[in-house]
Amino acid sequence: MISPKFLGRLGFALLLAFQPTLAARYPSFGTIQTTNSSGVLNAVINNTASSTNLLDYRVQADLANLVETLQANDTDIRVVVFSKSPLPFFDPGFPDMSFPPALLWNISQIPQATIATVEGRARGIGNEFLMSCDMRFLTTSPSVLFSQLENSFGAIPGCGGAMYLSNLIGRGCTLEYVLSSTDIDAVTAEKYGWINRAFDTSAAMKEYVHILARRIALFPLAGINGTKFGVNAVSRPSKEDIVQKAQNVISVLALPATQAYVARFFEATKIRALGSWS
Repeated sequence: MISPKFLGRLGFALLLAFQPTLAARYPSFGTIQTTNSSGVLNAVINNTASSTNLLDYRVQADLANLVETLQANDTDIRVVVFSKSPLPFFDPGFPDMSFPPALLWNISQIPQATIATVEGRARGIGNEFLMSCDMRFLTTSPSVLFSQLENSFGAIPGCGGAMYLSNLIGRGCTLEYVLSSTDIDAVTAEKYGWINRAFDTSAAMKEYVHILARRIALFPLAGINGTKFGVNAVSRPSKEDIVQKAQNVISVLALPATQAYVARFFEATKIRALGSWS
């Protein structure tokens, strides 16, 4: 059961968490391994505390620390490539709603170009994380699936997933997939514009992304940031829109019917992102 007191704390914390930058340092959990070469930062997400590479509070804290560093306009880094460990990619957590909306919005606003490479599943906040990146490249493996599954247990995407998607694939297709909580495969996602490209093999994807990232990294950071600013102005939800959406989630979570569905979802999936919700 999600208590009214807990929901009240979420609403207050949301307003505090949503700042233009994530200025505070967070504990390091070691879930992100980074290497920097020729202006390209490769960030491998490996949450060893989770069998599904869950985007839980550990990964979120480490991402926040990385974002803080990148927001400092380090001109040595001009492209960030996110990838996974050998585990399946991001399966859905059920995170504290006060933090992820701010984190993902800030990821979309960092001056560097961001690229995500995917070879596994990305549902819920996992998909929203990928939507916050500038570009997405996948393999056509049958294990590669995306979705916003929140509607299946009476909730709604809280970190901008539906808003990001509507700018990528249009209103009708967004409603088709979000309302039905249906998975989309890599081939269909490429056709709809959900992702940039799908590759038959991991090697082909990595080679293309390597060449693309190295080329972008040849250019000054000011131009990359300025280009992103212009594109974001017409393709990304505003900070205010994200805050309102997250507040809507808090209201929906307070409904008894939603709480019953969430409890059943927890029981069926055994997902425990933050422990007790009471």
